[in-house]
Amino acid sequence: MKKFLLLIPFFLYASIYNDFLLKKYSIVCNPKNINTTDEKVLSIVGISCVKSDKLYLLPIIINKLKKTKIGRTNAVYFATIILQKKLLYAYLFDNYPLVNFNFPKGDYILSIVFDNIKKGNYKKVDNKYLITLENESIYFYKNGDKMIIDEYKNGKIKSRWFR
Repeated sequence: MKKFLLLIPFFLYASIYNDFLLKKYSIVCNPKNINTTDEKVLSIVGISCVKSDKLYLLPIIINKLKKTKIGRTNAVYFATIILQKKLLYAYLFDNYPLVNFNFPKGDYILSIVFDNIKKGNYKKVDNKYLITLENESIYFYKNGDKMIIDEYKNGKIKSRWFR
């Protein structure tokens, strides 16, 4: 019976790794997957939450990533995303200034929007901020109590909302 109980965590983690490799990020970003102290698993869950735009689990994950160097590095990455999200929200709704904030450069959509808004690399079109990049356009605006980011790339649109 003990051998069976020891295999359950292995199969659980194997399933998480497999789903992650298959890019099933929304499945991996699940509260049941953060009931562990394994920082590799927590990092994979956190990355999956970022890739699926489900940022609500990141604060819990951040608090658990403290024992390994890679865990702490991932915690900084996740915390940066959360803080950029909060600052962009304050900017959009309260005109909160962003010029005094410096973060590591990131490739997540909130980081891209944050960097461009901070540097003034946008045009105001109606009540939307238009950020034009090399091969894409990003519209950043508010709708009710939501912050919306519409990303136009290669003729396709990806719309995200955050609170």
